Amino acid sequence: MNNAGHNQAEGGLGAIVLANGNADKLAEEQGVAHKALIELGGRPMIEWVLDTLSTCPDVDNVVVSCLQDGAVAEALSGKATTACARQPDFLAGLEAGFAALGGAKAALLVTCDVPLLTPQPVAAVADEYRRNPEIDILYTMVEARATLAAFPGARRTFVRLRDGRFTQGALNVVSRRFVETKSDYLRQAFAARKSKLALGSLLGWSFVLRFAMGRLCVADIAARAEELLDCRVHVCPMPYAEIGFDVDSADDLHTVQERLGVA
Repeated sequence: MNNAGHNQAEGGLGAIVLANGNADKLAEEQGVAHKALIELGGRPMIEWVLDTLSTCPDVDNVVVSCLQDGAVAEALSGKATTACARQPDFLAGLEAGFAALGGAKAALLVTCDVPLLTPQPVAAVADEYRRNPEIDILYTMVEARATLAAFPGARRTFVRLRDGRFTQGALNVVSRRFVETKSDYLRQAFAARKSKLALGSLLGWSFVLRFAMGRLCVADIAARAEELLDCRVHVCPMPYAEIGFDVDSADDLHTVQERLGVA
């Protein structure tokens, strides 16, 4: 099903499929323990993601970051290499993923809820990384017009920048060095993500205000991230609508079922 058993090339680009944590609202609605396990055509959604990654020669090795002794680890036993975390949070999942990837200098982060993923955006992101191997974070965004053209009527969260409107991409790259040296900041940012007050204190109120008013451009965001994190950041707009269409609702799930021709 995937290339999880391949040897990791020293310094190469591995992939971590993010499936750590517990059930969200959609998983609970569908009666499963984690979103990754929602069935599409009789198979867990995450298997569709793994199948695509298995066809991508740009990725040396694939591991699934999931909770130790959790439902995802159990479901994928014998099917994929799992990187089991002891805590159901993002950073613990990253740390477990890199531990399982051996010598990988960087990892492609792929969310478990993009079953429409195709090899083309994976290759494009890998190419961007190869052209900029010194970066610590490669962050993808998808233009609103590309998303809405491919998925008319889709409800996405778009941010307004001077360059246009964008949604977050489900493919990103992070370096091992960044995860190992910036773990304290990552924990702080993760804890602050749902609090406007905490985010304002973290990012700076002037930056937040300019962002809210649509006065920032892609380059501004990259520059602010580099300043805060003391690392190399590359923000990369992408034309691939499928990486901006993660399954977050029953409507999204219905759209995916139609596109894949499954129930």
